[in-house]
Amino acid sequence: MKRIALMVIVVSTLILVTACGSSTPAATQVPILQPDAGEAPAQSTVTEALSTGTEVIITLDDNTIESSLTTFQVGVPYTFVITNKGSHSHNFNIAQPVSVTGGLNAALKTALLAVPKSQLGGGAEVTVQYTFPDTAASTQLELSCLIQRHYDDGMKLAITVTN
Repeated sequence: MKRIALMVIVVSTLILVTACGSSTPAATQVPILQPDAGEAPAQSTVTEALSTGTEVIITLDDNTIESSLTTFQVGVPYTFVITNKGSHSHNFNIAQPVSVTGGLNAALKTALLAVPKSQLGGGAEVTVQYTFPDTAASTQLELSCLIQRHYDDGMKLAITVTN
């Protein structure tokens, strides 16, 4: 039921953005704020079928994060295929580093894109589309898992966004 509701929201957003002819780049999925790090991991695997844009393969494992791309361009749609190959739940974020924001919660609140750990349990795969806005080109950003111990153990990867 949640998958259907989410797909309706995504499709409605796409139709609205297309109909309005907005010149501002927009994500096809509204960024989701993360639940508390202590939340119990979800047992189901969630995959959202989005198939447009440059594909970026993200691999999360226990204490590592890898990406097929680390340089992105403003205004270009990217399809992030995020796979958790680890045994622990992880979250996925495009956000400023914790050293810039001052803490994990601040990084989560200001994340450009956030996929909660309830969608990224061990073995899960999630696909989301995101287009970087103009403001991202002047911002220090990284791909990360913003769960305290995971982040501290190195689940972060610096990225560059250009015009």
